[in-house]
Amino acid sequence: MSKKEIYKYRNRPKLFRTFDIVMTVLAVLLVACAYAGMVDPKDFFLAPFMMLAFMPLLVLTLIMLVVALVGRRFLSVTVLLVALVATLPISHKFFPINTSENNPAMPVDESSMLKVMTYNVLGFNHHESATKSQPSKTMKLILDSDPDVVLMQEGGAGGVEWEELPSLAPYRRQIEAKYPYRYESTEGLNILSKYPFTTVPLGNPSQGRSPMGYNRNLTSHLARAYDLQLPNGKQLRLIDFRLQSFHLSFGKNMSVRVSPDVKPSAIERMRRSFALRGDNAAALRQEIDKSPKNVIVCGDMNDVSTSHVYRLIAGDDLQDAWSKVGLGYGNTYNRHGLCYRIDHVLYRGDLRALRAKRIKGGSSDHYPLMVTFDIDVTSETADTEQK
Repeated sequence: MSKKEIYKYRNRPKLFRTFDIVMTVLAVLLVACAYAGMVDPKDFFLAPFMMLAFMPLLVLTLIMLVVALVGRRFLSVTVLLVALVATLPISHKFFPINTSENNPAMPVDESSMLKVMTYNVLGFNHHESATKSQPSKTMKLILDSDPDVVLMQEGGAGGVEWEELPSLAPYRRQIEAKYPYRYESTEGLNILSKYPFTTVPLGNPSQGRSPMGYNRNLTSHLARAYDLQLPNGKQLRLIDFRLQSFHLSFGKNMSVRVSPDVKPSAIERMRRSFALRGDNAAALRQEIDKSPKNVIVCGDMNDVSTSHVYRLIAGDDLQDAWSKVGLGYGNTYNRHGLCYRIDHVLYRGDLRALRAKRIKGGSSDHYPLMVTFDIDVTSETADTEQK
């Protein structure tokens, strides 16, 4: 045996011990990142970043589990398996496995179903000179999907009414025929509906500069509520919202900086955004508490389903339609390499989610979520579903 082989043989136990230690650290990090959403970002600024790291760490853990099995490092296998089991509830939030076999049966009477779509439409790309005059792929996706109600975020287009956008002109007659009830708000929270509704602004209008430096005018609300008048006479409130974005692209406009001389780093912008979203979420939750029993809350949360913000909004009473009847990862954001589901549909009351679908397409930086609800269920059935 050569000296090199002897050295390699003698140091094998040390390499094995190092591998076990590294796998233990990985397991601890996985669990810590999984439950980081239980910590308020104002108390620990790294918590939301850890939460976003959960899915990459989960993939790495699965890979290393295979490596440990092949290498017969059973201590590492045990540690990694314990961590995976401990994080199963969080993994299910990110990647639910619901199939047509275990989802509720579709009702025979289609009139008892309501299809609700939430979609950040990015101003129908009006700010992009190359596409703003072309037929909107985003609106085509909406019309082809045929939801009963579309709740939009970022529906505004730099002061231009979205119904007057050149990119929507080819679809104007279709829009008017399919959705006779429409509303456009100052903050870009727009709605298309097949059913009549009344509009209810939520919260007090914001003013002044946010912690990110952005000005909001005096009529800009955090969220909008729409009380639908459904054929079966059931009372149903829809709440549309959009929380503070990550501001990964900060732009060059001096008026939107925190100060005229400072352009914060990407990490600092994200940290401030996390803190601001927490305030947004608390204010939105207060409005949800004041709302009627039957409510669907949906929009661009700019956060994942295990975040502190999500927990604040969902509370103990709102169910997640994607967790209930969705299938797979279903990311809704599609830019900057951040493939996360940051758009959500939550609900409570005498409702039951039947199907949830993430629809790829359009020209926005988001994909829409569309959920089909049974709106004609009894309170007993709804309570059973929630349990």
